[in-house]
Amino acid sequence: MSREIKNIKRIAMLAHTYYFTDARVQRLAECLAAAGYETHVVCMWEPARIDGCREPREEVVNGAHIHRVRLVRNRGSMARYFYEYLMMTFLGMWKLLGLHFKYKFNVVHIHNMPDFLVLAGLPLKWTGATLVLDVHDPMTELFQENYHLKKSNLLIKLIKMQEWISYRLVDHLLTVSDPMAENVAKKAGCNESDVAVVKNLPDSRKFPIRKNIKNQWPYHNREIKILYCGTVTEHYNLDMAVKAIAKLSSKIPNINLQILGSGNRLEQLLELSQKLGVADKVEHIKPVNQDRVIEIMDGADMGISTHRAGIFGDLYFSTKILEFMTQGLPVISSRTYTIEQLIPESAIFYFEPGNVDDLIRQISFICNNPEVVVDKIRNSREVVLTYNWGKEHRALLSFYDCL
Repeated sequence: MSREIKNIKRIAMLAHTYYFTDARVQRLAECLAAAGYETHVVCMWEPARIDGCREPREEVVNGAHIHRVRLVRNRGSMARYFYEYLMMTFLGMWKLLGLHFKYKFNVVHIHNMPDFLVLAGLPLKWTGATLVLDVHDPMTELFQENYHLKKSNLLIKLIKMQEWISYRLVDHLLTVSDPMAENVAKKAGCNESDVAVVKNLPDSRKFPIRKNIKNQWPYHNREIKILYCGTVTEHYNLDMAVKAIAKLSSKIPNINLQILGSGNRLEQLLELSQKLGVADKVEHIKPVNQDRVIEIMDGADMGISTHRAGIFGDLYFSTKILEFMTQGLPVISSRTYTIEQLIPESAIFYFEPGNVDDLIRQISFICNNPEVVVDKIRNSREVVLTYNWGKEHRALLSFYDCL
């Protein structure tokens, strides 16, 4: 599945995403650029950026050359997703070809989803470039879980087929965790050792580990703020957190939930908070620049991840959990396979996925046992020192050096 190529100098990346909202794409591109590779990223065009500026079609960010195609993300129906996937494949191919004639790329690094974006890189492979597929998410499991589809469903069969074809078309496979490597290898029909792993871990330059941890918790006297950061979709199951706040508000009147992010379930979530009478305790914060994320974390008392279990949830790992830990926040999370493999019970508060009563029990325990919270915060420091981008940075460069 691999072939050697010497003197790699220029890398092209293609991703169905906005550059500044996809931490993995940004992290890898800028890491490779800093290491001396000329790195070009083809991605989507965001009409109105977080900072209010109109996004340029082309720019250089921390050494990485960004090229945007005129395609805007619109989270919605399944049909809309596949329309965007097809358009990104078509537009991405033409953009890559144009850049390839100019720069002559040695490697084309495709970020899924979808997997069939690799088709956009085939013309470059046919002219000598090495084709890499970076599997962020398992597409079959994600669609099965999000749309409640069975294995026998025709769409799922088609998605499985495109996965297998895409995996076989590339020269190298890369993914985000060891459980994902096992999943990808099984689908590709190769050995797990043939799938390289570069984990999604916080970059200490953007999420420096907080030096001073206070010996008391909560951090704020007037209210206890529980913070969620990320996309608001069905998989992340934030309805649970709103329901928990509604039931706890009479016993812990100063408890609040902050939601930093957006997604197709946001409006329904805010409507639920109104229906349950806790709209004043659920605050939505629009997506902000990285610097502001740390400020918002500094104003919180606890981080939360309520993601679902299941065939996708068990492969999922939330980088936000580790980012919370770098800022000294205790974290409460669904107990799912991959997360439990990486983070010990001594450093996190687990609850059973989908169980609102268990979530309420854990939040109540946290609020009534500050000394246990401080111990877990201290233990979480060891976790973030173990799982950091410094090691993965070396793994990424080693992967490219071996091509």
